[in-house]
Amino acid sequence: MSSIESPVLSICVPTYNRQFMLERNVSFHLDAFRGLNIPFEIVIVDDCSTDNTAAYVQSISHHPEISAYRRASNSGFLSNYAFAMQRARGQYAVFLGDDDLLIPEKVVEYIRLMADDQRIGMVQAPWMLVDGRPGGGDMQPFYHLSYPTRHAKGDFHSMLEFILERHVFPEFMIIRRDVLAKSISSPTPFIFWAFLYTTRALDKADILFMPEPFARVTAVSDDPRLQQGNKECMFQWDTYRGGLEYLASQALRDGKLPADYRTSLVQRITQFMLQRQAVAMRLHVHAQNWVEAYIMYHRMAAYHPSPLPPESYDQIRKLAGIATAATEAIAFNGEPVIIEPIVDDTTINLLSPSIRERLSREAPELDRSDRPRAFLRFTQTFPPNPGPRDGLFDILTYIEQFV
Repeated sequence: MSSIESPVLSICVPTYNRQFMLERNVSFHLDAFRGLNIPFEIVIVDDCSTDNTAAYVQSISHHPEISAYRRASNSGFLSNYAFAMQRARGQYAVFLGDDDLLIPEKVVEYIRLMADDQRIGMVQAPWMLVDGRPGGGDMQPFYHLSYPTRHAKGDFHSMLEFILERHVFPEFMIIRRDVLAKSISSPTPFIFWAFLYTTRALDKADILFMPEPFARVTAVSDDPRLQQGNKECMFQWDTYRGGLEYLASQALRDGKLPADYRTSLVQRITQFMLQRQAVAMRLHVHAQNWVEAYIMYHRMAAYHPSPLPPESYDQIRKLAGIATAATEAIAFNGEPVIIEPIVDDTTINLLSPSIRERLSREAPELDRSDRPRAFLRFTQTFPPNPGPRDGLFDILTYIEQFV
């Protein structure tokens, strides 16, 4: 527990198996905020890390600003986020990924805005995307605002119009502690957490969106694990619709908007979602997730006649078939899959690393006493003498599934 009696700011950092990132985070914020003479705490919540995170957190526990917790069981990012925020004791709290860094002077500036106007319960801003690789640096803000925009307590219609018109994501927030207590809890299904928490907060206080970022957020990293933001864009994009619908329902609940407003929302939410689907598809293609990219194409094609040029779609379709055949072959017996020599390296290199590393060009020795083997083949003549228990996975058959 932090020994700071009355922190003004709580920096809430959930973490899991990224000691090296957490060390940078903690060191930076201890130095920066001590220099600004603002009472603060760093709330660290370890989601049952299996690396040296626990030992590192123990080693810094003597710092009066450190308030550390370890979960009883691994709960996942969103639950850990809410748990960390709920442990905040400061007058204001901010969430931060363990690989991200605040812009301290901006945080202090925005806290002063809130302190000077008690009606403001939350300040939001775009975040600066950062390339964390050697030689990288600031890229661009995640979204752009030209001037401050304030939404009055309970004005859900204003917030909805703001998000739809400017394609804003209400994620990075500095929130007053009393508003946090009534807004942030464990995530609920079918809805993106940021829309849920922001909508709840607007029910309790004004929300001010500022144009200048107060956080630098890692978009590209040397860490082979998928960044949380990219993971959300790729796999949780459908919950954005749930967030918009939740906010829209609050805007419509008093019945004061025109009768045709609800009808117009369908098209506007669809357009918002098409942009998010396009981002998701692009990220999946970049990650060589061909089956996911194939499905994204067809989700978009229900509303857009041609989400991609025909030749690009045809490549995705074929690679989705190959990836599915390879995945099922890998699962056949858990051993390397023997791939037909006719399948060239160019094709193999377009498959995801998790698939490539399980493929082999080794010529099999068909000793019938061996365990059954899995063969990924393009022609019916491979392998020349398959065993009766071998698994034969025909690439062309799988490609035909992806129409």
